[in-house]
Amino acid sequence: MRKLNAVLFIAVGLISLIMFISMMRMSIFIDIKHAQGDDRAKITLKTLFGLIRYTINIPLVKVDKESLGIIVFRQDEVGGNQNNVDVHPKKSKYTPSEIAHSFRQTKQFIHHVVHLHSIIKKFMSRISITKFEWHTTFGAGDAAYTGMAVGIGWSVKYGMVAMVSKYMKLKTVPVITITPSFQQAMSQTHFICMIHFRIGHAMLAGIRIVKYWRGNSLSQLKSFVAGKANESY
Repeated sequence: MRKLNAVLFIAVGLISLIMFISMMRMSIFIDIKHAQGDDRAKITLKTLFGLIRYTINIPLVKVDKESLGIIVFRQDEVGGNQNNVDVHPKKSKYTPSEIAHSFRQTKQFIHHVVHLHSIIKKFMSRISITKFEWHTTFGAGDAAYTGMAVGIGWSVKYGMVAMVSKYMKLKTVPVITITPSFQQAMSQTHFICMIHFRIGHAMLAGIRIVKYWRGNSLSQLKSFVAGKANESY
């Protein structure tokens, strides 16, 4: 009888923990800036009212002229308190062959998951966007070319806003600007976005991906996930 009570207690505890985690809200803050060779990106993930925080800082991205690859400097910060943050600096180099291999893996992943489009579409419909800003300053050194580029830029930005509002819950008025620079050639852009979703919705999407994996070849799914995890480290 005591063993049965212990099993029931553990089962109820696990179910309660899973329900608590699934109800937690995940907030992701994206800040990307490009300004005359000064490229940086920052992605902050927060949950449990900000007590759990994970930040990815990419202060520099440059092209390796010898291998034509991309070198990314990255700093990961783990911690909910700014006074108690564990920083892990990393330097990664991605060659053209590695980038091509990553695209092939992603293509195989899309091919193996049945109804992947529907799964992603349903998950994206659960995502809320509470901040969306995109500011750009551009100049081609020629007034005519600058005017053409600004027109194309507005089309791209309005298309992006239309796509976001179609697939996600856009709960804020997007702030988008393009400032032409007719006096000099320059390129600057700053993108800020804040998105929110329930962890349970992400868990459900993951379960559906496993469920609809074509041919039930879970070993291929595990190898794909393991390969992506190794790339991030």
